[in-house]
Amino acid sequence: MKKIIPGLIRLHVTIYLQLRSKKIIKVLLLFMLLLGIVFSVDAQSKIYGKVVSVDDKPLANANVLLLNTKDSSLAKGQLTNATGVYSFENIPQGQYFISYSYTSYKNEYSDAFAISDKQQSLNLGIIKLSEMHLQLKEVTIAAKKPLYEQKIDRLVINVATSITFAGSTALDVLERSPGVRVNRMSNALSVNGKSGVIIMINGKRNYMDIAAVVQMLSGMPSGNIERIEIITTPPANFDAEGDAGIINIVLKSNNQFGTNGSYSLTAGYSKGEQNSVSVNINHRKGKVNLFGNYSFSQNRLQQVWDNYHAVTNNGKLLENFSDDKRHALASQHDGQAGIDYEISKKTIVGALLSGSYRHWDMKSLNDAFVSSDNHLDTTVSIINNELHTTLYYGANLNMQHTFNDDEKLTVNADYLHYKDNNPNSYVNAYYNSINNYLYDENVQSSKTTPLTMWIGTIDYTKKISKSTDMEAGIKDAWSGFRDVVGVSYLFQNSWIKDTSLSGNHTLNENISAAYASFNIKLSAKTSVKAGLRYEFTHSRLQSEAQVDLVKRDYGKLFPSFFFLHNINDSNSFNFSYSRRIWRPGFSDLAPWVIFLDPKTFQTGNPDLQPAIVDAANASYTYKNKILSLSYSYISPSITQLPKIDEGSNKLVIASENSKSYQSLSLNLSLPFTVSKWWNMQNNLTGSWIKSSAFYKAAVQQEQKNFYINSTQNFFLPKDFSIGLSGFYSSKSLWGLYTFNSNWSVDIGVQKKILKNKSVLTFNINNIFNSLKGNYYAIIPEQNLIVKNKYTYGYRGVSLSYSHNFGNDKIKGKRERITGAEDEKGRGY
Repeated sequence: MKKIIPGLIRLHVTIYLQLRSKKIIKVLLLFMLLLGIVFSVDAQSKIYGKVVSVDDKPLANANVLLLNTKDSSLAKGQLTNATGVYSFENIPQGQYFISYSYTSYKNEYSDAFAISDKQQSLNLGIIKLSEMHLQLKEVTIAAKKPLYEQKIDRLVINVATSITFAGSTALDVLERSPGVRVNRMSNALSVNGKSGVIIMINGKRNYMDIAAVVQMLSGMPSGNIERIEIITTPPANFDAEGDAGIINIVLKSNNQFGTNGSYSLTAGYSKGEQNSVSVNINHRKGKVNLFGNYSFSQNRLQQVWDNYHAVTNNGKLLENFSDDKRHALASQHDGQAGIDYEISKKTIVGALLSGSYRHWDMKSLNDAFVSSDNHLDTTVSIINNELHTTLYYGANLNMQHTFNDDEKLTVNADYLHYKDNNPNSYVNAYYNSINNYLYDENVQSSKTTPLTMWIGTIDYTKKISKSTDMEAGIKDAWSGFRDVVGVSYLFQNSWIKDTSLSGNHTLNENISAAYASFNIKLSAKTSVKAGLRYEFTHSRLQSEAQVDLVKRDYGKLFPSFFFLHNINDSNSFNFSYSRRIWRPGFSDLAPWVIFLDPKTFQTGNPDLQPAIVDAANASYTYKNKILSLSYSYISPSITQLPKIDEGSNKLVIASENSKSYQSLSLNLSLPFTVSKWWNMQNNLTGSWIKSSAFYKAAVQQEQKNFYINSTQNFFLPKDFSIGLSGFYSSKSLWGLYTFNSNWSVDIGVQKKILKNKSVLTFNINNIFNSLKGNYYAIIPEQNLIVKNKYTYGYRGVSLSYSHNFGNDKIKGKRERITGAEDEKGRGY
């Protein structure tokens, strides 16, 4: 907290000076003034009433749920205020009824009623609830969510509803998601061909390097995940970071009274055991709410890499091929624990602790072959032992104060710490062309990366008129990062450090931000949301030899705009636009060097510049069918490029700035209910990608590709069901690399038991053993040939059991926002 308060003061001063010096303050004030003007528009439909006991005492915090009469699905929900009053606004046309509930009182239901576009308000009067002296049979109101839901600003993957996702990992789910490409060899992610992906968990941004995040997701059991949200055009209240948008992983939780929760167990096998367990629990009584979740996984893995690169030097063809067989044991722990305390009806304080620990222990056998003009020159046999541990933990303190139903203030303070430790040992045995032993080479490498962050945020929301809501906030984040890389060779029984491959770099960075956005209801059918965010970045990277290796101070504005028009009950149209920034990652900047084999290296690049991203999306919805068109332009893009030294045929992989990157995607979401026992979800994506990079000269690449995903669910008698899913992805671009097509088919059988509180699932994943990576960069006119193949997953089987326990009475959701959260007020 000592850093948070002065930092927020410095934030105001920094933003003011930046805006004043550039005369941007006038732009901001004019922007807010224009958006604050409310035109005369049609009044909105409103439903209101009051809940009391039989002796006419107001019941505060009673649950009031607005439900669709068609399928009893939840449209909106809230708690009554201190006087027992509730009010729903912005209600679209349709048929509804209301459920009223309160602890130890009998549930009541209103009669069905209709809302039309001409109706201004509906008073349902006073509802009286009577106490329960005998426990009555509970009424369960539930609606089955589809696997994929396309919303105004995101694609939602409801992992918990999928049969075939049971027993898998978070990374497996992403690998099968529309537009998402997973490169398990370099531990990278892309969305629609763009690799600047921001990962959030429960709305909290994860600040680890993306390679470490991918490794963490590979061990996160899907049994602890409720849904995954892919947000390609985030609004102004999100951080402006990332060119590909945000992937938000929402873990399972519940909000019922008393003590309740769920757990799942998975036992599987795929070239080794694949086991996991997860549990989440919630206890709410009076003013205190305690909650937490924990998951553990342990997977034995077999992986195969084949790497090839070649170059022509003085008329000679120099080639390097390596075959790497990796055997690893990966275990991972993830957990969260928190408390909310209601100081008063208007003020809630809370604390949250979260952590993750991953342990990777691997032994690999690598054979490398060096050739000249198609004649074998040298063979290297490599035994590599690798230990890779990552530790992440964070603490959050938060306060939420509700002034009234239309005004709220939230304050947060966060502390985050991350440490990556990656020691390796190599025993390299060299042989000549006729396989005669030459010599041994013993090498040790280490990479230690601690990262510490402090984050402070203040967010304010207010309804400034019947048709306009306003959000505003400030945020300040401080990060301290150290990257220590060491490479040593054994020489005459002594370890000698290689100073050309060793280094110690530190990065200190401060990002200050302020935003304002307005939600305006132009009519009963049309609404807009417009926002503006300002971010100022102060960054310093230094090494032991150079103080200011990178010295940058810059401020930028990031606008966003969303438009939604409901044509009628079945048809709607929306449009969104946002500008974002793609800052180089910590490990992208630090010029460390680490080798994958004696001829293949990876390093950082301190000359990387941030990229600016403009992204737009338009979509049309007919009932539950969605057609959307997305476009983005990035300049200068950041791309991981391979470079080959022509004299030694050494391949060096580093991130570079490319001139530009464009992508255009057409997405079609087609859910169908064929019969009572069969439904399906189909997703089709067609993309056009054009990139302009620079290797030795300008390289322009253009490609069209498509993605198809289909999930079939069959509901059988006696609570049995079958899920069948598959996907196919055609060739796609990623920087200078072209990824070959990829596909997979999975099947699962599910049985509900113990009055539907437990579910037993048997799965076969990757039935045809088709999940293999194959990508290449072949530009012979610029003397570049790189080919890579890898196999990370094999056919696997798993048996999963999940169980819900405790009180299952309906309880309204308590809104809760944490300090590292970039997503606010979405209200699911």
